[in-house]
Amino acid sequence: MTRKIAGADWHPASWQNLPAAQQPTYPDQAELDRTVASLSRLPPIVTSWEVDALKDHIAMAQRGEAFVLQGGDCAETFDECTS
Repeated sequence: MTRKIAGADWHPASWQNLPAAQQPTYPDQAELDRTVASLSRLPPIVTSWEVDALKDHIAMAQRGEAFVLQGGDCAETFDECTS
């Protein structure tokens, strides 16, 4: 069951008020809290300008000016790409 957050109630941390239905149980809450605090002090993994550039590249593919080739564990191998 999903729970929607009304527009006026939304804020960047509002996800923390929602139930985490598929999360593991951590045996050491203090260690988890320290780890979360440590991670929260790190810079973002992806910058806002990298997200903007990706959006621009995806838009190019949508217009037929480029194509998207996805790689990774869940993607086809390069040998299987024939188009």
